Amino acid sequence: MTRKARPAIGARLSGLVEGVGTLGQPATMTLLLSDLQPGAFQPRVHFGTEALEELAHSIREQGVLQPLLVRPLPGGRYEIVAGERRWRAAQQAGLTEVPVLVRDLTDAQAQLAAAVENLQRENLNVMEEVRARLQVAASTLGVSPEQAVPRLFALDRRPDEDPETVARLDALFAALGRESWRSFVKNRAALLNLPEDVQEAVRTGLDYRKALVVGRVEDREQRQGLLEAARAGATVQALREQIADPQERRADPTQAVLRRLADRRTLAGLEGARRRKIERLLQQIGELLDSAET
Repeated sequence: MTRKARPAIGARLSGLVEGVGTLGQPATMTLLLSDLQPGAFQPRVHFGTEALEELAHSIREQGVLQPLLVRPLPGGRYEIVAGERRWRAAQQAGLTEVPVLVRDLTDAQAQLAAAVENLQRENLNVMEEVRARLQVAASTLGVSPEQAVPRLFALDRRPDEDPETVARLDALFAALGRESWRSFVKNRAALLNLPEDVQEAVRTGLDYRKALVVGRVEDREQRQGLLEAARAGATVQALREQIADPQERRADPTQAVLRRLADRRTLAGLEGARRRKIERLLQQIGELLDSAET
């Protein structure tokens, strides 16, 4: 069965994403599959064989229900901005042409359209979702994906320097759902810097928080052992203990807790209830220390 875009997200994005407001309109024309080519800004890297065959089966029965978004290229060809999975599945299904929306988009608009269209779907793996969100941020900032992360950190530290861009990022990420851009850059953007074997583990279901711990290990053989432990159910803390220096393991546990609290990602990565509980405990510790000094 084909995956449909989530209308609630599409509605909230209306008017926020310049140049892609036409997504979801009826097809304006059909094009030969041979006239189309994959886009340069596709967040997807892996197209699962089984999922692609499932989509091809649906297309054989129902056709392509949602048009591809394409932009014209010199020489009469077209670049796929959004819908490469449908294009690939249509080829497998034996189709010769597909419905399309043709739009003249700049590189920045095409990059944003590709990211948003993919994020409206529910079958992205974590790595693809992170890559798509980074493309949204990069397009909003007018920089490359590689430059986007340090720029986001700078805006997080000094939001008053560019309040308009901060407001645009806030609106786009709120419309996309799941997390703010601040939470994204502090917690999940680092996944794109992990070794390939760890990224592959995330693509196949490993919790990203465990992956960030395992990814600190340079030795591939040691990483494989940690990945096996993580898949078997080892907690984030257990993985941290496995990679800790022996001297650190014997260190004062108070110092170990203080080091973790000093890491800004510790609290930022916690969900609401856990974070509130830790904040209450810290408040109680502060009150005990205050009473000890009186």
